[in-house]
Amino acid sequence: MVINTREEVMAAEQEPGAVFLDVRGEDEVKTESLQARPFKQVKCTLDDCSELMSTAETLMPDKNAPVIVFCRSGRRAGKAKEVLEQKGYKKVLNAGGLKDLSYLS
Repeated sequence: MVINTREEVMAAEQEPGAVFLDVRGEDEVKTESLQARPFKQVKCTLDDCSELMSTAETLMPDKNAPVIVFCRSGRRAGKAKEVLEQKGYKKVLNAGGLKDLSYLS
């Protein structure tokens, strides 16, 4: 699993249409969420990314815009990155875990 650098994430977020995507469960998001940027949320686990597979085009219609994926530790984000790339998304970044994004203020 490769986690993109802070510099890569910050450069990607400057591109038109960039989306932050939280792939944790709703209960995790209710407990703690990304405050520094707007984000979209869809659940993706290591074993089941069916929700992401069925809603990706609705949530993020522009497959050329950067998708910056995060979760708790980066593992689910890595799985989601694979799924999105298989669906034709061109620029998907694994930003790691929510705490890894503390530099976004």
